Amino acid sequence: MEFDANKGWHIVQERLDRTTNPRHRKLLEVLRDHLKAEATSDFDLLLSTLAPDPEYKFWVSGNGFGAGPKGIAAVTAHYQNLYVEGRHVCEFDIDRLVVDDDCIVTEGWFKQLYPGWVLKLRNAPIDDESAVYMVTMRLTLFWPYDGDAKLTGEDSYSDGEMFRSERITKLDPADVPAEFFQKAS
Repeated sequence: MEFDANKGWHIVQERLDRTTNPRHRKLLEVLRDHLKAEATSDFDLLLSTLAPDPEYKFWVSGNGFGAGPKGIAAVTAHYQNLYVEGRHVCEFDIDRLVVDDDCIVTEGWFKQLYPGWVLKLRNAPIDDESAVYMVTMRLTLFWPYDGDAKLTGEDSYSDGEMFRSERITKLDPADVPAEFFQKAS
């Protein structure tokens, strides 16, 4: 199975390499660092990309439409929970990236690994709580920034219900990337 947790930040770096506008470069650097921190489980780097009072909104049908953590304590807890539950390994194959002075928009195919027991808690249609699964969806993210080029949140939009059976793939144990077994630093 092909899975590259570093793909998203590499794509952002490629865009950064050909961007000349200083403000756009700064926003792209922060997004690159944010995605790299997620890919490498660097919790301190991840938090350093955020504004003091970020708000996340998840616009995903069947997943608390408009829900998401609000404030630095809730966002920090959200990321800690990703690591506790083993949902921190993601691949974002960005095929569209738009940047202006206040926001970056990314769109592409998003894959996220889940332990079976976590999917079971979310009533996903799985058959083995001890297995590792990959959830694949089309994802658009709006990444708003403050005047200091820090992320003020994330607004994520998906193409329908997150845990539909056709989105969920049970992985052969040999195909589970090593990153899945790493903990946050």
